Amino acid sequence: MNKLNILLIIILATVSPYACADTTPTTTSNTQPFKLVATKVVISLDQLNDVGLDLKHILTICRHLYDEVMIRPMDVITEPEMIGTGTVIQLPVALEPTGPPKPPRKDRVDLLMSEIRPVITLFIKNGNEFLADNQEAEYPQPMKDKLAPLMKTWTGHADDLYARLLVLEKLTVGPEYDNYAIADTIKSIEQDIQQIDEVRRPIYKLVQQEGKRLMAQENGQQ
Repeated sequence: MNKLNILLIIILATVSPYACADTTPTTTSNTQPFKLVATKVVISLDQLNDVGLDLKHILTICRHLYDEVMIRPMDVITEPEMIGTGTVIQLPVALEPTGPPKPPRKDRVDLLMSEIRPVITLFIKNGNEFLADNQEAEYPQPMKDKLAPLMKTWTGHADDLYARLLVLEKLTVGPEYDNYAIADTIKSIEQDIQQIDEVRRPIYKLVQQEGKRLMAQENGQQ
C-alpha cells in the first residue's frame, strides 16, 4: 500500500458520523461527500494495482506458450581457431535454426491454457468492478470528462482480449497445432494487454491526483 492510500485511510479514520454530530450543518454536508469520494479513491487505486498484476500474469503465461509453439531445431555454427603451433579446434559462435518449429507438447500447452483463462477472467472481473464503481463516483466534472474516453478505450481493448482468448482456446485443443496461428494470436493478446496498460496508467494518475487534491482540501479546512 503506497503513502497516498495510507494517508487517505488515516483521514477516513478521523472522519466519523459521531465527529460530525457537534458541527454546523455546513461542515456536515462538506464532510460526507469528502468521505465518500476519498473512500472511492482508495478503492480505485487498489483495483488498478490489481489490474496491473493481472496483466503481468497474463503476459508471463503468453510468453511461455509462445516459446512452446516457436521452439525450432538448431544447428551450432562453428569457426576454426588455431591453438599453439598447429592444432585447430572448432569454436561454437552462434546457433542457427534448421527448420520449422517443433510440434508443441500437448501436456505443456494444456497446462498453460488451464492457467490463462482464469487469469483473464480475473482481470475482466477486476476491470469491470473498477469501471462500474468509478462511473458512480462523485468526482469533479473535469475529471469525469477525462476519465470517460479512457474507460471507453479500456472496455474496447478488454473485449478484444476476451475475443482473442476464445480464438486461442480453439487453436490449442490439439493434439495437432498450427504453431504460427497460435503465435500470431498470442502476439495480438500481448498487444491488447499493452494497450490496456497504456490506458490504465493515466487513469491511475488521474485518480491519484484527485486523492492529493482531497487531502490538500481537507488539510486546509482543519
